[in-house]
Amino acid sequence: MASNAALGKLILAATFSLFFYYVFWVAVLPFMVIDSSEESWIYALFPPMKFAFIVPAVFGVVLLGGLSLFSVYHLREHLQFVR
Repeated sequence: MASNAALGKLILAATFSLFFYYVFWVAVLPFMVIDSSEESWIYALFPPMKFAFIVPAVFGVVLLGGLSLFSVYHLREHLQFVR
């Protein structure tokens, strides 16, 4: 089993990698002008641009929905519902 420090470094490296991949995909790739008859190999590394906004939106909705359900579940005794 990995130590907590090694696991933390692994999680941090994965997080930074995903962050830089996403930033490059959203902020740099649209402004790259490549003059060639066929697409560059770099475009093959990334999904279509529409997913750059759909994926975070879905994660945001799931996060907010999960937080809301968690809050309602733990506060249901203190909430007074009209019956």
